Amino acid sequence: MIEGLRIELTADELARHLDERIRHHHDRATDFERRAKELDALSASPADDDEDGFVGGWTCLGSELERKTGRHRDREMLLVFFRNHLVAGEVYRLSETDLRSLELLPVEMRAL
Repeated sequence: MIEGLRIELTADELARHLDERIRHHHDRATDFERRAKELDALSASPADDDEDGFVGGWTCLGSELERKTGRHRDREMLLVFFRNHLVAGEVYRLSETDLRSLELLPVEMRAL
């Protein structure tokens, strides 16, 4: 009898999936980083009197972009660690928790 959800994946299947997720987080972090730099450049340029009210909003947005960049970089590093420590030729029996942490199932609703 099998208790609970158990999915078996080969190391190769798991590595391919992790490579895709690593690429996703890398691309997202790079995009957020680029946006933060563009925002920094905008806020560093001389502003007209009419634009002074937006500077505070830009700072807040810049902080949010940096936070998102960091979360994607952290996730990327964790998935790289998982991928680099797979044992070639093995079959992994994954629980529902494993599937979520490896991003094979949706994570609880949370913003990245």
